[in-house]
This record gives sequence, structure tokens and C-alpha cells, in this order.
Amino acid sequence: MAANIRSLTKQTIVYGFGTVATRFITFLLLPVYTNILAPADYGLAILVFAFTAFLNHIYNYGLDSAFMRYYEDEEYQNRRESVLSTAAWMALLSSCVLSLLIWLTRRPIAGLLLPGSNKELFIIYAAAILFFDCIARVPFALLRTESKPFTFLGVRLINVLITLGLNIYLVAIRKVGVIGIFQSNIIASAATAAILYLLLLSRIRKTFDGSLASELLLFGLPFIPVGLATAAMEMMNRYIVEAYLGLAAVGIFSAGYKLGIFMLLLSTAFFYAWQPFFLKAGPGDESKILFTRILKYFSLVALTFWIILTLFMPEIVRFHIGGVYLIGPQYTACEPMIPWILLGYVFQGINLIFLPGIYFEKKTRFMAYITVVAAVVNIAANLVLIPLWGIVGSAVASLIGYIIQAAATHFISQKFFKVPYDYFRFFMILILALVVGFSRYFLDISGLLRIGMIVVFPLVLYMFGFFNKSELKSLKSLFPF
Repeated sequence: MAANIRSLTKQTIVYGFGTVATRFITFLLLPVYTNILAPADYGLAILVFAFTAFLNHIYNYGLDSAFMRYYEDEEYQNRRESVLSTAAWMALLSSCVLSLLIWLTRRPIAGLLLPGSNKELFIIYAAAILFFDCIARVPFALLRTESKPFTFLGVRLINVLITLGLNIYLVAIRKVGVIGIFQSNIIASAATAAILYLLLLSRIRKTFDGSLASELLLFGLPFIPVGLATAAMEMMNRYIVEAYLGLAAVGIFSAGYKLGIFMLLLSTAFFYAWQPFFLKAGPGDESKILFTRILKYFSLVALTFWIILTLFMPEIVRFHIGGVYLIGPQYTACEPMIPWILLGYVFQGINLIFLPGIYFEKKTRFMAYITVVAAVVNIAANLVLIPLWGIVGSAVASLIGYIIQAAATHFISQKFFKVPYDYFRFFMILILALVVGFSRYFLDISGLLRIGMIVVFPLVLYMFGFFNKSELKSLKSLFPF
């Protein structure tokens, strides 16, 4: 068991580094955007990317997850090239059709989603980014399935370097404005897709299996409402904030949301390793014990990380070198909302841990029901809380949505594959973490005392019985390097 958890840990670190490198670009570019662009201009870019977030799930329609499921299926062990080729051709064809439709309807889409006039060009840019990003999904899924994290990492790093370099050149040096953000992303996405298909060209055949395509489609289609609902939880609030508070508030809110990247990186990195890991582990009795421990270990790492970030968030938000700020002075009003966003991403990761039962029984339609319910709750909470608490209300609404999603996933998944999770210890660490993290909002705590609280936190957990001797030995065995 320790070897299995060690394997998951190593892959999480490798995928995490690749994900960190890719997602961290958002963090690295935050000073560029917030020190140069006005909040309203940045808010406009965010609304366009919110549109791509929704459409990304329609473009992909769960194809990468369906591909991984059938590529690993024993029935298709001798037909893996057919699975790969069929999935790749499906992605290319559907992405072409959808991008053409967006181009044809660019004017009404821009009029509906973006304030002001003459914004059609941004919708065209969005269609191009969506095309290249989505045709790359199947090749990336193959690298994950075949446990090639370092190739995965290499391609991600190339994408990062291109995106970062072009954004700095176009936005910071040439000062072309918001358009430079989209031009940079198009070039980086096109280069990434080209590299992936060059790597896999010898394995993709001209054949197309219609019967297999139908199965991939049926497995993947439930991911569309899941993805749309997930995007609604993460991005619909931008449109609600714009409606209540204006475009500049969208820019400030989104800058704060970007700092949630610290926890999002952990959750996303875990998912990249976790999905193929639990599919290979299978629905055995040993897996139940394994998954129980993974919930405890993930909660320990994620909530400890949350405490550190929450206690030092004022310093993080106001960090600057000379006249260059991590977040421009016009954006620092976002600081109170960030701990709520971070905590929401903790529950997003916990939700992932509860997925195996649904996957093992191929009941992915329940993921759609769960996420739609969570999204509806999230949107309703935004409509209620934004008028009361402003952008902080939207952050709290996001947390509520993720808690609902995790609780519902747990309830359904346990019906199919019952795992004896240690609820007492989970709620113990959650409550203690909340007390420690939010203490800085009620007490005037010095920086030295905050460091002391972080150091003492694991000792408090030990005193409350979170660890036992056998688990401490297991934890030591996870990190031989």
C-alpha cells in the first residue's frame, strides 16, 4: 500500500510541476496585467476567457476522459491504436465545426456577452484558442495514461515559455493592450498542439471506428453538463459581478481569484495523477483502505497549505519590488475574498477523492446531476450574497458550491463503492484549520506569532490524535527521495 501511495505522490509531484508551470503563468502575468491594464480592461479580458471556459467543455465533450477509460479497458487492449485514432479524429472534426459556428455567430455572441461595441474580434480569438486547446486534449490524455509525466511536463513548459514571453513582449513592452493577451495565447496553443501531434503522428491511423466513436461519445457526453456546471461555478460569477458592480469590479475580483491559483495548483496536480491511479487500482478491498488514507493525507497537506496562505495573505497581496507590485494598487481590495476562494479549491480536491465509485460503475451521469445542483446553488448564492458583501459574497458563494458538490459526490459514490473514510479525523483537521486560519481576522497577530502557529499546528493535530504510530511510519516511507 505504501508503494502505491508513493507512486501517486511522485506522479502528483511531477504532474504538479507541469501544472504549476502552466497555471503559474497566470500568477506571473498578474503583475504585468494589474500594473499596466486598468481594472475595466482586465475585466473585459476575463469575460472573454469566461466564455472560453464554458465552450471548452462543449468542445471536449468528455472525450479525453472517455479515451482514457477505453484505452485502459481490457476489451480494447489489442485495439489501442484504434481507440487513439478514433478519439483524435473526433477531436479534430468537432473542433473545426464548433470554431466555424462561433466565427459565423461572432457578432451576436459579442453583443450578448461583452459590454460596449465592436468586440467581435475577441470572439474570433476565443474560437482560435478553443480549437487548438481542444485538439491537444487527447494527446495529453495519452501521455497521462501511459505514465509519461516528463514528456507531459516538457510540452507544458514549452507552452509556458511561449505564453509568458509573448505576453511580456506584447502587453508590457509593445503595450498593445488586451489584444496582446489573446494573440499570445493563440500562438502558444497552436505551438503546443503541433508538438503533440508531431510526437504522436506515427501512432495515429487514417481509420475511424464508428462503433467505438459512439461508445466514446456516450461515455463522454455526461461530462458536458458537468463541465458547464463547473464552469458556471468558477466563471458565471464574473458576469453577475459585472451586472451588479461593473466591469472594473470584475477586474479586481478576478485578480483576487487568480491568487487562488496556489490551492488550485495543488488540486489540479492531484487530479492529473489521481484519475489514472484509481482507475488502475480498481474496486478491490485494498483500494478501500488506500482511498481512506489518501483522503486523510490530502486533507492534511491542503489544509496546512491553506493556513499558511491565509495567515500571510495581506503580505502576499501587497508584495512589491520597487514600483512593481504583485497586484497593482488598484486591485488590492480583493484581499478579503482570497481565503474563501482557497478553501473552495480544497473542497474541489476532496470532491475528486470521492469519484472512484462513480467511475467504477460507469455512472458518470450522476456527476452531471451533482455538478448542476452545485452550480445552481452557487449561482443562487451569488445573487443573494454579492448585493450584501460585494466580491467577498461571490467568493463565499463559490465555497458553498464546492462543499455541496463534494458532499453529493460522496453520498452517491458510497452507494456504488463504500469506502470507510475516517470522518472524525477529517472534521478534526478541518475545524482546527479554520480556527487557526481565520484567527488573523479577529486578533492582531504579529508575523512571528503566525509562524509559530504554523509550526505548532501539526503538534496540535498529534495531541488531538490525528496521527498514530503506524501512519507516521507510512508517511515516512512515502518520501524516500
